[in-house]
Amino acid sequence: MRRLGGETLSWGDLKAIVKFLPPDSALMRTMHPEAHRWRLDQYLLAETADCLRWLVWSKSDDARHGRNRPEPIARPGLESGRERVGTAMGVDRINEFLGWSE
Repeated sequence: MRRLGGETLSWGDLKAIVKFLPPDSALMRTMHPEAHRWRLDQYLLAETADCLRWLVWSKSDDARHGRNRPEPIARPGLESGRERVGTAMGVDRINEFLGWSE
C-alpha cells in the first residue's frame, strides 16, 4: 500500500477527507465556484434582517408615500432579492392552471 506523507496518511484517507469536506470549505469553493450556496442559517438570517428592515420602513413617512423601500439582502444565485417573489396571476388563470375551470 502506498502512503502519502510518510506512514500516517494513505491515499484512501485523503480521498475520504476530500469527499466529506463541508460545502463552504476553501477546496470545495475553488473546485465548484458555481455551486456556492448559503447554508440554511444564513438564508434565515438574511430573511430576518429583510423583514426587520421592511417593518421599520413600513412605519415611516416613506412607506406612506410608497418610496425608498429597502432593498433585500442579495442572495447567491439571484441578481436582486426581488426575483424570488413570484408573478401574480388572476383567479381565472389559477383556476385554469389547477383544472378547476368550468
